[in-house]
Amino acid sequence: MKSSLRNMILSLTGLTVAIGAALAVVNEATADAIKETARRSRIEAMEAILPNFDNDIIATQELSEGLPLYRASFGGEPVGIAIETYSDNGFSGHISIIAGFDNNGKITGYRVLGHQETPGLGAKMGEWFATEPHSVIGSATSLSVKNDGGTIDAITGATITSRAFLDAINNARQALESYKK
Repeated sequence: MKSSLRNMILSLTGLTVAIGAALAVVNEATADAIKETARRSRIEAMEAILPNFDNDIIATQELSEGLPLYRASFGGEPVGIAIETYSDNGFSGHISIIAGFDNNGKITGYRVLGHQETPGLGAKMGEWFATEPHSVIGSATSLSVKNDGGTIDAITGATITSRAFLDAINNARQALESYKK
């Protein structure tokens, strides 16, 4: 085959179509496994941040303020609510969190579901806000960092991430208040 512009275009087009088809097949073959892994990850996060529950928590999904909300119950009695929340104001953009609340609106725990924050700095949010003296667990009010007049210590060197994390938690609290009404 002679090397010409037409032959190069046809060769590259054929190769692109073949690779695209292969990627589509792999995507289709793994889509269900990816969804199941994400579902299981959410359930494990909710088991860690909520009081014991015995219902199919994923089946209780509703939306409040545009955020997914999951109602947990034990023996038919409500024991808490988990809310998936986020902030786009992190140092590196989007931060995704799931926060748990008891029946009195107190935070029972949280798990960071995703972020692109700086390792060793903003990435510490997964542990930082769960330990004293900067814990958000047990709080029943809106939260802000000390630099903004609040009571929570920001992560050293990661005030922007700290603000974004607390913004996400406060968004979940607002969704909870709207849901209760």
